[in-house]
Amino acid sequence: MQIAKNEQWISIVLYAGSMLLLLEWISPLDEVTNTGFTSTFVMYIVLCFILSATLLPFWIVSPIKLIGLLFVLHQLFFEPAFLSRDWFALFWGELQLNLSYLLAMEWVALTSFFRTFLFLILLWMLSYLLYYWFAVRKKPFSFILFTFVYLTVLDTFTTFDASTAIIRAFIIGVAIMGVAYLQHLLEKENMRMPAMRAMVMWIAPLLLVIGFSTIIGYASPKFDPIWPDPVPFIQSTAEGSGFGDGPGVGVQKIGYGENDERLGGGFVQDDTTVFYAQSNKSQYWKVETKDTYTGKGWVRSQDGQFDQTNGSLEVLHTYPEVVNLEEGSAEVQFVEPGLLNKLVYTYGASRVNSANGELGTGVNVVTGEVLSTVNGQDSLPDQYEIDIQRPLFPVNDMKEVTNVDNADMEQYLQLPDDLPDRVVRLAEEITSEHGNRYDQAKAIEDFFSNNGYLYETQDVAVPGQDEDYVDQFLFETQAGYCDNFSTSMVVMLRAVDIPARWVKGFTEGERLMGENLFEGSQPEFEVTNNNAHSWVEVYFPNVGWVPFEPTVGFDNQSTFRYGDTDDDNTSSEEDLELDQPETEMPELDEGAEQEDESGAAAAGWSISKPMKYTLIGGSAVLLGLIIWLLIKKRLRILSKWKGKKLEQSADTDTFTEGYQFLLQALAQKGLMLKQGQTLREFAVDVDRWFGHGNMSQLTAYYERAIYREESIKENHSEVYQLWNRLVNDILA
Repeated sequence: MQIAKNEQWISIVLYAGSMLLLLEWISPLDEVTNTGFTSTFVMYIVLCFILSATLLPFWIVSPIKLIGLLFVLHQLFFEPAFLSRDWFALFWGELQLNLSYLLAMEWVALTSFFRTFLFLILLWMLSYLLYYWFAVRKKPFSFILFTFVYLTVLDTFTTFDASTAIIRAFIIGVAIMGVAYLQHLLEKENMRMPAMRAMVMWIAPLLLVIGFSTIIGYASPKFDPIWPDPVPFIQSTAEGSGFGDGPGVGVQKIGYGENDERLGGGFVQDDTTVFYAQSNKSQYWKVETKDTYTGKGWVRSQDGQFDQTNGSLEVLHTYPEVVNLEEGSAEVQFVEPGLLNKLVYTYGASRVNSANGELGTGVNVVTGEVLSTVNGQDSLPDQYEIDIQRPLFPVNDMKEVTNVDNADMEQYLQLPDDLPDRVVRLAEEITSEHGNRYDQAKAIEDFFSNNGYLYETQDVAVPGQDEDYVDQFLFETQAGYCDNFSTSMVVMLRAVDIPARWVKGFTEGERLMGENLFEGSQPEFEVTNNNAHSWVEVYFPNVGWVPFEPTVGFDNQSTFRYGDTDDDNTSSEEDLELDQPETEMPELDEGAEQEDESGAAAAGWSISKPMKYTLIGGSAVLLGLIIWLLIKKRLRILSKWKGKKLEQSADTDTFTEGYQFLLQALAQKGLMLKQGQTLREFAVDVDRWFGHGNMSQLTAYYERAIYREESIKENHSEVYQLWNRLVNDILA
């Protein structure tokens, strides 16, 4: 390739820049791979580039590069004299061995000699390709871009610190682009190479820009990262590509597991049925508790012991006289429990019985676990009954708890020594205006839904080695699933000296219609792996352990008593028939009231014309901002209003208005009722989207109220809860 003499120096500069960029690719290998002797590879790169820059004939350059390649291999792997007969014998033997591995596709068996041999050939090829693109074509941008991508990826996903490497690459890259642009200008304008004095005038501004930009970029303050480190998530994903139970797994399959040492990472849904249940009320199913937060997950400070109780569970729930109890019963039928090897039970469960063989129980008071034996063998029963003394937690009594001695509750106040201070400060800020334990716990429970935290199951971060799980969720991601919310609430409660513990189990599941899996007329529920859940228990000295539900989109299924009134969040209903008609969705009225401006003259003082225009402009901006906020938050505002009306009234018109609002809200979120689609079909689509059956149940009530003119008064609480859950799902 012939290059004019007056342009040769530009080609040499560009080619030298490409060599410096290639060296930036080699320098991290010592740290991020098992590659050694990188200085030897650097020397070979320099040799190849010098030979290419000499413009000597191919038949001279290539043999020299080949000899250089063989000499590098000799220095690294061979002891006989260079190019001697013994040396060639060893070389040929290594070559034959590795070629056989290649043909057999045994990539792992390739020796270090052959890997190095291939790497040196790659460097040889790059020396030619870079010469072609930089010195001949003068198009360096692609390789400069790839260099930046390479360095930033290494800096992000490995231990290599590319701070100075990126600065060097920036200086080299900008200089190369400037010189290449100069060459393009000369060719485009058909100009000769300027004299040295003129060249200085060309190059000086470029050097000033490079130097100034580099200094400013290096010296200017850097903001902390706004996104969590993706490395732990990606590593955990790779480690956990096969689903299972264990710490540090990434994208897992949802379900019960015993190991909670490393929380975080997304999961995929699993609708495998774990058990069926029959109960007069919808309720959470408890399995166990844990008390020690490590900064990454949960372990136990003590394992406790299992005491044989012959079916009695009363030791798990001992409530004082201030807690009223409501008799009830439930029945559980296991289907595919998977890793679940313990009995599930409800709050207030007093005894378990089984009609299919002799059922024995071992109860662990410390962890809340219940193991079972069937006819003397460690096993889960196929089916068992639960006698329940369901607690009605007295709110007024819980509000009497203020400053109490927590001397016996140290294990439920434990926090890691390296918990970030801002977590404690946030907990103190949330509870500062509340003077009793109940209001403080409610303030933390409501904090997440009131501050835009999102329920997310897939793109969920995993904390890095130096990160705290709760701190990352509270201040960085603000998106996660039940483990994020429940763990954060427990930690913040403990930060303000409120004993709390972490609870695992299952939500109530999906209501079944007409299955008749059990005898009797009580509602039946299907509980799947998708219903695996965690929540919080807070200790009140005068009441005991009380459940709280901080996860956005979920409702506390326990009953709280205000004086003589019960606030029942659970469901009890008759079986329903699904027969939905078609309907149309009305439009919601939107608007905002405007306030009249009062004249300044009426106050007895005057305003200059510029000031008047400023006030008018400012008022217009403020009014526009208010209108924008009202429009943006209209769904949330209207949902509060509609929900209040539906909560207070059980008439058909209010229910219809609330249901139509729900359809409109779904449409605005992209779930639209298609032309010709019945409400039954639409409800199924909505339930598939959200992963539950609430829309189908609510639609059944709606159909009966509209077309059969049946009153919803008897099931008003259930209707309101279904509507409220759907609204929470939409807003979340």
